Amino acid sequence: MPRTQAPWILCVDIGTSSLKAALIDTEGHEAALVREAYPQAGFVSGTILAADWEDALARAWGRLASQTGVQPEALCISGNGPTLVPLTAEGEALVPLHWYGPRLGAGDTLQSSQSQSLFLPYIRSFVQHRPQDYERTTCLCSAQEWLAYRLGADLVTTLPAAAYEPYYWDQGQCGAAGVDIRLFPPFVKLGSIIGAVSPAGAARFSLPLGIPLVAGGPDFIMALIGVGAVKPGMVCDRAGTSEGINVCSAVPISGGALRVLPHLDGGLWNISRIIPASGRLFEWFRTLTGQEERSYRELIAELIPQHGSVHTSRTWFFPKDPLPGVVLSLDGPGLMSRQELGRAVLEAMGFLVRDALAEVACQGFPITEMWVSGGQGKNPLWNQLKADLCGCTLRIPEIYDGELAGDGAVASVALGESADVAEAVGRMIRMSAQYVPRAQTQNQYTEQYRSYRELKGKIGACLTEGIRAAL
Repeated sequence: MPRTQAPWILCVDIGTSSLKAALIDTEGHEAALVREAYPQAGFVSGTILAADWEDALARAWGRLASQTGVQPEALCISGNGPTLVPLTAEGEALVPLHWYGPRLGAGDTLQSSQSQSLFLPYIRSFVQHRPQDYERTTCLCSAQEWLAYRLGADLVTTLPAAAYEPYYWDQGQCGAAGVDIRLFPPFVKLGSIIGAVSPAGAARFSLPLGIPLVAGGPDFIMALIGVGAVKPGMVCDRAGTSEGINVCSAVPISGGALRVLPHLDGGLWNISRIIPASGRLFEWFRTLTGQEERSYRELIAELIPQHGSVHTSRTWFFPKDPLPGVVLSLDGPGLMSRQELGRAVLEAMGFLVRDALAEVACQGFPITEMWVSGGQGKNPLWNQLKADLCGCTLRIPEIYDGELAGDGAVASVALGESADVAEAVGRMIRMSAQYVPRAQTQNQYTEQYRSYRELKGKIGACLTEGIRAAL
């Protein structure tokens, strides 16, 4: 008897500050999406625990089940990286090595020969700063692989593509770093079925017993799949707490400050520029001004005029890492309103993206349009302002969280509903909106951007001179 409903997949992404989950079918329809935040104290201190991901998944699935009544036929989990969970011989998960945590630099004592690995610098920091935990560790796995293991999967390492092996670890790099390669689970291909929900997993999470667990990859790879940026020239803007501009290219670059990694398909490359702050800037403003209880939609509507005119900046915000940054008010600090500061933060976010696009263009990859993945893509007012600020067309997919859509596409292949990822993308990824820069507004913001860059340079020079004087 022919199937009347495409199978539903529970798609889960372990983010930096929250876990997202959605029910998506293999035709690309989303039944519901929820987000569960981790404890704020853990996020601020950088000590989110593996158990926090587990608790968030249990809450998220409870909400999805009650909202939809849908029973998934597979589950796929992706996660941020390079984050690793140290496991002891007793199965205890120690405090994870978070991607935003410490890692050794070139001058530190455990830094050996130059390494391609994205993970080993964090492990060397783990060895140096938490030696007792390292001695107890018998396995290191990624966030998504740990959570899948808790559901009933085998302990594995999901490799996005064969070319990624040296960017994870290999015998030579582990030997040079003094790290035992036996700590890492075996590699499996992206989209492999790595187990099924066990009786213990079903009881712990109230999930259907025995549904297959599909190996998901790191969040940036899943987002590229989830917006369909799998052909040369396509660009994904991963816009959330942090942000990444990702170009699918047929050729790598030989220099510059951009990150160059293999793409999903052999012979293609992912050229990226990371913006660490991005959405964190707006969260900082929200907290600073005591507006945590107000929705992002309400806040942004207050800050962005809906009649389309260009805001004449009297306040400028220059972020730094770590946050916050430097605020410059032409009216004096006593006259700066909450709205003025909020607007300056939004413009700074847009100008950071414009900086990133300029760097990518200087390496031979001019960008005129991007597919957006992440929570920032939900807000029409911000999308239009960002398009105007950056001079770049933004395309918004129906499923705006690309990581979750990517999970669904990969699971569709695992279930035999699609022959390969390209077919799954063709069936499941569709555009819902497009934001084109308005010519007059774009030109005016280009003038503001020039002024912003000039002021930023002067402030940087003043700070540098101040530091020299203090020394």
